[in-house]
Amino acid sequence: MGFKHFAILSLVLSGCIHDARAPFDLAPTTPFSTWTPMKGNNLVSSKYCKTMLPPTFQSSDLSLAELLDIALQNNPSTRQTWAHARAAAADYGQSLSSFYPNVQFSSFYFRQKAGFPTTGVPTETPGSPTTISAGAPPSQNGVQESYFTEAGPDVILSYTLFDFGQRSAASTAARESLYYADLNHNQNIQTVLQTVMTDYYNYLYQISVERADKANLENAEMSLDAANEKFALGLAALGDVAQARTQFLQSRINLNTQKQKVENSFAQLAVDLGLPANIPFKVQPLPEKIVAGALMDDLDSLVAMAQEQRQDFLAAQSNLKAKEASLLGAKRAVMPVLGTQLSTGRYWFNGGFVEPSNHWTGLLTLTFPLFQGYYYRNGVRSAEAGVEAAKAQLMQTELTVIQNVTNAYMGVQTSAANLSDSEEYLKAAELEFDIAITSYKAGTTTILEVLQAQSSLADARTKKAEAQKNWFLSLADIAYATGSLCATPNEAVP
Repeated sequence: MGFKHFAILSLVLSGCIHDARAPFDLAPTTPFSTWTPMKGNNLVSSKYCKTMLPPTFQSSDLSLAELLDIALQNNPSTRQTWAHARAAAADYGQSLSSFYPNVQFSSFYFRQKAGFPTTGVPTETPGSPTTISAGAPPSQNGVQESYFTEAGPDVILSYTLFDFGQRSAASTAARESLYYADLNHNQNIQTVLQTVMTDYYNYLYQISVERADKANLENAEMSLDAANEKFALGLAALGDVAQARTQFLQSRINLNTQKQKVENSFAQLAVDLGLPANIPFKVQPLPEKIVAGALMDDLDSLVAMAQEQRQDFLAAQSNLKAKEASLLGAKRAVMPVLGTQLSTGRYWFNGGFVEPSNHWTGLLTLTFPLFQGYYYRNGVRSAEAGVEAAKAQLMQTELTVIQNVTNAYMGVQTSAANLSDSEEYLKAAELEFDIAITSYKAGTTTILEVLQAQSSLADARTKKAEAQKNWFLSLADIAYATGSLCATPNEAVP
């Protein structure tokens, strides 16, 4: 191989030598880091990247950010997608091997016993590879037995000079499959973040409902005490006591049931953090004052943002590119392949003979398939079907993304309005109950009106807790829908 050919070969290999040697550089660094193309990998959160749990895990209330840190390091789903991304990176590195020369070492030892007619038996001539071993047995029936030994190593270098882009198509398909796996890992990280945020706000919501049920039980007890007091004075019928007691017992049952819901929501949060459900920890409560407002961006802007940042949508695009590259490779599989092979070595023979210099063999090959039972034609058909499926998946993913953004956008608008109205509803219900219980004690109203006001107050407390939860969940949903929960390949991480 001349210098010109060597220079061309070096240029071809320079672009892929790093990717083939270190393909994991193209995959996420850890299960809790996102992947950024050609810019290294960035931690979503790094405060606790060295430990499984923060030092203050059981000694203080955990913030949402700390919970997200814990989840990213312990949730098994991110470990799975991380492993898939690393496997895809290794597959891509392996696909680049065909751009390199293939160098193999081959060695053998050959020993043969053969018989020759007495007439024309080979004689022992210096330099001859075939000799009759010293001390060979005498001829029998006109046949002389002899032994032949041959051994030696070979080094074989082969390289594909030209293949009409078959290698390029295969490596492109592998690279896009790697991006597909990387982007799916990024999307899974955002899914874990959204799941933990949902669990966190649901857990706080269940705690708020429990507090509301305790307050409802206190109100029911006030109504029951008022009914008992009026009955003892002969100012109320026994039916008032019975109705008030019924509401009291119902409130107590609701409180007991709600305690179980609190425990269930805590267990779900622990599981999605990647922790056993029986490990105790505390979380920070919601702020006392919650200010809600409508989004400043319009719906079309949010959809455009999602189309640029949603990792599952970008992954679907990479999947389509991978299928298109596979189709191109299937079409080029019937094209000629021009290759070369060079082998060299030195052999040793029995009797102490050896080749005076290394032998060598040069080979130039041209191969292409003529017929293989419609194998290649059906390969193209399969690849075309794969492209159509990838196009449909991309379209479905885009429709889902737009639907997610639209629903989340309306969710923010609705939850903001409901949060404001729920606060007013609670104030009105509290006033109604105070007036009703005071009027009942004064004998100007009935127990039914007290119990109705009591039910309205209980509903208002639940509605406010639900409105607070929905407001925070709507913010998490809009961030997830637009792909904004963590850094993406289109965002630089400081």
